[in-house]
Amino acid sequence: MRIKAVFASLALGSALVAGSAAMAAEGPYTQAQLDKGKSEYNGACRQCHAKEGAGALGPALKGDAFLKVFGGKPVAELRDYIHTNMPQNAPGSLTEDQLNVLTAYILSLNGFTPGQTEMSADSAKGAQLTP
Repeated sequence: MRIKAVFASLALGSALVAGSAAMAAEGPYTQAQLDKGKSEYNGACRQCHAKEGAGALGPALKGDAFLKVFGGKPVAELRDYIHTNMPQNAPGSLTEDQLNVLTAYILSLNGFTPGQTEMSADSAKGAQLTP
């Protein structure tokens, strides 16, 4: 009887973990954009924001501090912030493609998974960063 209870607990725990993974929010970006965004990030942003957006000279791009600023807001606000303020030495110089792929990468750092819709100024308006 005790063994059945252990197996039942393990099965329930596995189902909960699987359910959590399945509940990850689908982002308004594709896998190709995520891959390109990671490359762009590592080439241009990592020096200030550290590996995987952990924060260093620049603020963290994931976690509680990040979500305190952008959580509950449209993804468009994050995208606009990046456009207006980054890179710090040349604000407003990022191309539309760079904005899209970098925003996609930052969303992935915050638990979003790639979807079928490409990141664009329009798709960013319809998505929300949930804390």
